Amino acid sequence: MTEPGFGRYPADALKADGLRAAGGLAVTLGPLALVGFDAHPLVAVPLLAGAGLFGWLGLRTLARRGAACRVTEEGLVLPSGFFMVMARWDQITGVKLRYYSTKKDKSGGWMQLTIRAGRGRYSIESQLTGFDAIAARVAELVLERELPVDATTKENFLSLGHYM
Repeated sequence: MTEPGFGRYPADALKADGLRAAGGLAVTLGPLALVGFDAHPLVAVPLLAGAGLFGWLGLRTLARRGAACRVTEEGLVLPSGFFMVMARWDQITGVKLRYYSTKKDKSGGWMQLTIRAGRGRYSIESQLTGFDAIAARVAELVLERELPVDATTKENFLSLGHYM
């Protein structure tokens, strides 16, 4: 489980996110560029706000491109923006596992694992390759150290096959 490159975001998902960010920037900044950024504030402000959101998506996608999570003897190596951080097993104080549905019948969606270690809070999503193995190790840690988790987190770990 400690081989290099363990837990990368899939290239297809990153490519799709990059295209969404580029398309969103084109749709929001394009009209402003056509009028020479002389648009009325009622038009310019929402377009600039949208451009900011799509710019953030593009930066987040770039940061994930180089991110690779690893499980080591000492802890988890996790992405934090454009940097990688070590969340040591003995410093982890809180864990949350949330499911975000994209459909009413809850058939589509993703999970987000949030780990609190020291003053930091780090999140990874289920589209990450190796997510199940990382979640399994975190579930073991919760049981070993008897960390408090809420009912939703317990239920979501159980849905992955990890009893708490």
